[in-house]
Amino acid sequence: QDVRSGKITSLPVDGRGLTEFLHQRGVNCRYLGRLAEMAIVEEIKSKAEELQIKENEDVKDLKRYKMPLCWLELLECEMVSRAAKHVLDRYLTKNGCVSASQPGPEIASFLSALMITAEESAAETERRLDGDDENEQSSSSVFSIDDDMSIKRGHKEIWADIDKEVGRRFRYSLRLFNSKDASYTKRSPYIPLLRRFCQKTGIRLKAKDYSVGKKGLVSSSVPYPISVSDIVEVVPLVKHAASSGDDGFIACASGAAAASTSLHILLPEAKAAFDAAQVHLNEKRLQPALDLIQEATNLYQRVVESPFHNRVYRCLELTSIILFQAQELDMALANANKALAIAIQIGGFDSKEVLSSRTTLSHILLNTSCLASAVKQQRATMYLMELMAGPRYVELSNSYHKLGTIYHEIGSPMTALRLYQEAFSRYNPDRVVEGMLSKHCASILAALGHYKSAFETEKRTNHFFKMALGEDHELTKSSVDTMKTFMTLTVQAHEAQEAIQKIQLEKNQKREEEEAAIEIGNKIVADEAAAEERKKKKKKKSNKKKK
Repeated sequence: QDVRSGKITSLPVDGRGLTEFLHQRGVNCRYLGRLAEMAIVEEIKSKAEELQIKENEDVKDLKRYKMPLCWLELLECEMVSRAAKHVLDRYLTKNGCVSASQPGPEIASFLSALMITAEESAAETERRLDGDDENEQSSSSVFSIDDDMSIKRGHKEIWADIDKEVGRRFRYSLRLFNSKDASYTKRSPYIPLLRRFCQKTGIRLKAKDYSVGKKGLVSSSVPYPISVSDIVEVVPLVKHAASSGDDGFIACASGAAAASTSLHILLPEAKAAFDAAQVHLNEKRLQPALDLIQEATNLYQRVVESPFHNRVYRCLELTSIILFQAQELDMALANANKALAIAIQIGGFDSKEVLSSRTTLSHILLNTSCLASAVKQQRATMYLMELMAGPRYVELSNSYHKLGTIYHEIGSPMTALRLYQEAFSRYNPDRVVEGMLSKHCASILAALGHYKSAFETEKRTNHFFKMALGEDHELTKSSVDTMKTFMTLTVQAHEAQEAIQKIQLEKNQKREEEEAAIEIGNKIVADEAAAEERKKKKKKKSNKKKK
């Protein structure tokens, strides 16, 4: 209910964030199936409301917020990745761990089954291989291949085992993955699933453009779209005895410094200083907040003897925010860059900490007039959102909106219009935000002189505001006034166009009359010249006769 009502302003972006999100609210991950069932019910309600709105019916008690589609996708992605991990483990340990001795083919086939909708026919495989100039099965794999030692399973068999495991662990039947309902299967977040499954199993793949969500090969020595040569390594996952509760199992790394990134620090003085700095920041007491957060940063660094720790990252992130609000932009930018570098070192380029750091950095750069760098960071943020959560993540629409606003302010209306239209095409659960996006599109169309299109867009804006906020709201009234203005401009533009067309028509008629008069005059002159020539010839003939 909190997700549907908009009380939760920021949804988790991946499975790790989802786990932390649920644990903070006292919900165990075994209830993921129940949460998914509730999400389906809310989605059905939202679809019914949207259908009534399209048919111009009055919807009683229409809620401002729709159910975010990414919530169900996130829940199913986490359930499938957890269940698939156990299924793959069972495959590898079956028959006395025969497959585990050479895991490459088994893992590649399993990953390919996760990423495709059905298996190719022989003819389809032949056509695909004829069109491939590059040999997919190169000898660069760290795994050797022996067909006799692996048991070949098909796509249907693997997904049947995953469905069974999901039902056993979560009491849930999958809707998005391996479903016959096309309205759900087209929403399957394959890339987020691949990323999360590799995180849960320690598999590391080559970074390339995999053909997911299509047909492929599983029960073959050359699986597709993920082949054995695409697997770089498989690392063991460990959980340190003194790790923080948020990290769970992490990839094993060598050396004593590897454990410091997840080391749980029992230092109440540092935690108290960090919490007090947040309180002072909320109350706009910036100098005490800055002193406390610097103290907390120094304490944490003394304990871990390294800046590469999530607590140090959080301190630097908060420091950059405090300095930004104190208008110390250069120092805020330096701390934000440090926080981003530490976040990448700790969790890789695609962690939720990196996403947060890039958002903060983009905001600071935008206020320091470094527009090119700000846009670069904003685009990186949008790429990470789509990579980690899929194309229907709630913040993607807002990010396109923000980027469109930047281009609008620097005087690039066509680019801004395209970004606003892209933001509107992305699913946004807030109907008021949809109305604002439509309003921005209308204003740009009016500025470009397309008054009729601006009026139609503003009419849609008024419909959004009227349904979500009511007729008496100021935004609805303002939209009505804007519609009247655009209507007046449309009429004036139409009248001006008619006047221009009339003037042009008169000019064309006058030019045609002049051309006709000139033609008549030329014809008269030609006739007179011909008559004079005939007279001369007649006179010459008469003179010859006299002689």
